Amino acid sequence: MAGITDKEVRALIAKAQREGKAQYQVDGSVPGLTISASKTGRASWYIRYRLAGKQKERTIGQYPAWGAAEARDKGKELRREIDGGIDVAIEKQRQKQEALLAITVDMLAAEYFQKAEKGMTLKTGMRPHTFKQRKSIHERYVSPLIGRFEASTITPAQVVNIVKKAEAGGKTLPDITLTHCNLIFAHGIGNGACTSNPCRDLKLSAIVGPREPPKQRIAMGAEELGAFLRELHRMPRPYELTVRLMLLTGVRINTIAEAMICEFKPDFAVWEVPHERRKNRRHTTGPFVIPLPAQAVEWACELIKLADTNDYLLPVNPIRGAGIRNPLSKRTTVAGWIDRVRAESGGTWRRITPHDLRSTCKTWLSELRVDYETRQRYLDHSLDSTVDNIYDKADYREHRLAAAKKWLAFLNDLEAGKESANVSDIRCVG
Repeated sequence: MAGITDKEVRALIAKAQREGKAQYQVDGSVPGLTISASKTGRASWYIRYRLAGKQKERTIGQYPAWGAAEARDKGKELRREIDGGIDVAIEKQRQKQEALLAITVDMLAAEYFQKAEKGMTLKTGMRPHTFKQRKSIHERYVSPLIGRFEASTITPAQVVNIVKKAEAGGKTLPDITLTHCNLIFAHGIGNGACTSNPCRDLKLSAIVGPREPPKQRIAMGAEELGAFLRELHRMPRPYELTVRLMLLTGVRINTIAEAMICEFKPDFAVWEVPHERRKNRRHTTGPFVIPLPAQAVEWACELIKLADTNDYLLPVNPIRGAGIRNPLSKRTTVAGWIDRVRAESGGTWRRITPHDLRSTCKTWLSELRVDYETRQRYLDHSLDSTVDNIYDKADYREHRLAAAKKWLAFLNDLEAGKESANVSDIRCVG
């Protein structure tokens, strides 16, 4: 009996699409060789056979990548193996597993980063700066030591060596490096490239010893705040306005360092932070809309004017030789100016970081008796309750604007040296 032709395969596909149901046709020249066509227009070759009394099948490939002649030749080859007692379906699975186990760490990392990049596109995965950081860590510490090794052969001792190497790069790098390795091998287990995760039983403290406790956040008291605000004029105007906006809105340094001018809508007195730059993306959709009091709108407009024609609110010089924007420079410069003002003025406030401005904002919102839900939304924090995070989608914009006006008025009073009748000084926190 003559075998099926390519013309007949195309006719079978057309029939499946026309009738809206799958169609099948046996080749005839090779026992068990069959072509199936789905209603979506996809067709696949496979061979059916019986072994040890059980009906089985083994996929050959899709049409048209496998034409009728090629599929028939492959079918004959498989038929000979079947007649020799080989279970070709099991053999294919074994070969696939062997191929997976031969994947190197660098190949596994490339797959992992591809998946992570897809998550960034869907706005459900890691943030762009985290993605770049993880790739850099892999290239600097992981790839040189184990990149060419098969992922399935990596031992805990090799991971320990990587983490110790990373320690020389900074005190936070060992933790990030161990996390990165753990995620790569977890991805490998999920894809069959590894049978175990060499990071599973590793503890950071056992590798690099006890770490310094994390820095406690500082919230400046009323006297400290007043003194701090009165010395901000020592900064270049763009940095002074940046610090004032950060203190008022409670945004993170990364949020304002990467802010685009197009995010500010002076006519509507709002700042719209895109969803991909929000840290709280898991329980949110769309931009984080920050309502701005009139004085803050004036600050934003002045910053836009100072930026001239740049797309960013805070222009920065490109990385030397790379021709790309270096956002780290602005974060470093803002922190540097905060330290410099304190040193040059003999400031009486404690040494603070840019993130302490956020802590100060949150603490004083509480002291000013702003309600819990408004405080959480003000700083784009999630609510404590899992149920509330899922169902409560209110953004409290009017409440947040009222809180911002109250907070700004209090800051202006402190800077002017006025006594506040509405709130007593808080204890030094931190």
